[in-house]
Amino acid sequence: MSLFDDEPVHPAPRSGADWEQHRLHRHPQSGPPGDEVGMLALSSFVLARTAEVVVAVRGITAYSDGLHLAVVVIFADHARSEDLAYSLQEYSRSPGRFRIGLAFSDGRTATSGQRDAPDVEQAGTAQLKLLSAAQSGLMWNGEYWLWPLPSAGPLIVGCRWPDRGIPETLVQIDPAPLLSAAAQSRSVWESAE
Repeated sequence: MSLFDDEPVHPAPRSGADWEQHRLHRHPQSGPPGDEVGMLALSSFVLARTAEVVVAVRGITAYSDGLHLAVVVIFADHARSEDLAYSLQEYSRSPGRFRIGLAFSDGRTATSGQRDAPDVEQAGTAQLKLLSAAQSGLMWNGEYWLWPLPSAGPLIVGCRWPDRGIPETLVQIDPAPLLSAAAQSRSVWESAE
């Protein structure tokens, strides 16, 4: 007896071979590879804190060719919160808007708030792209993609939000765990060796 005997039997097992085409046509600066799970490489740390708001990185997940940063903004109370649909988005151009960025040890930088044009790969540049954002009550969550992987040497993560009393605030992290995790991230369709 089978509870699901009405399901058609597939003539051949699925192979995941479509992911080969995905890899061939994927632009690495557009976001994480869809066929990798990624490796959680760094847990949370606070970037900035005032009496009204906290900005933190919830974690950094490493992929073979970039980093996924989970950023959270937490307000102290509803009187201090606001409709974040504009001030935390990439298209805001207010001089006092929220910005986040990273600086590689080789001098390259990648910052948010520069999304007027489609992704264009430029030799020698790094890019930080807001993938998604959501607000719930007193909390805003932003998912960012950093491409390419940082160089060895100190990595600076920073933010600023003059409208909320946060000057440019920088935190230095060691990229070694990020690079090590990235070296381990691979397509789920590759055979384990």
